[in-house]
Amino acid sequence: MNCNKVTQVPLKWSRPKSHFTFQFETWAMRLMAEMPVNAAARELREHDTRMWRIFHYYVNEAMKQLDLTDLKRIAIDETSSRRGHRYITLFVDADTKIVLFATEGKGKSTLEKFKAYLSEKSFVAEQIEEVCCDMSPAFISGIETYFPQAEITFDKFHVMKLVNEAVDDVRKKEQKSQPELKRTKYLWLKNESKLNAEQRETLLGLKDSHLNTG
Repeated sequence: MNCNKVTQVPLKWSRPKSHFTFQFETWAMRLMAEMPVNAAARELREHDTRMWRIFHYYVNEAMKQLDLTDLKRIAIDETSSRRGHRYITLFVDADTKIVLFATEGKGKSTLEKFKAYLSEKSFVAEQIEEVCCDMSPAFISGIETYFPQAEITFDKFHVMKLVNEAVDDVRKKEQKSQPELKRTKYLWLKNESKLNAEQRETLLGLKDSHLNTG
């Protein structure tokens, strides 16, 4: 027996080279899903670099197991990663709501990166039948270039935003000759189910007045 030899044995409660138990890593991932990594690190009294190692390990493992067999519809959106207009673009399976890919930047180039990622996963890009996005010309151009077979659907949020803006523009012009439209902006824009009885009655009366706004 050599007492000077160090022997490592696998542990059931920790992954190799982790320095943490599975239970700790599970709790860390739950926290990082709900708050910034730095905040989770402070909560757990650990350095944020260790938290990032845990995060990247499990995200990479999940990405390796990602099954794209039935992928047909994707949704695209960008979000600001921090102040200063630094953006991240997300690609999501529109049916399962699973995040498929995330990359820095926004616009047409992100579609090229996403297609390259799909190729690495041996996925045929022509399998994508529909892409949902906002009305960004850059996104539209990217879809037409890299996924030309896919139909483009504009997401409801941006469509309704344009509709609401159009309704309010008409209201502003019409209220010059129809004073009853003054101070009614939110009656037209608010979800009717959230109006009180008096507001609903007022809105119904306006709609029955054959106004251009209604």
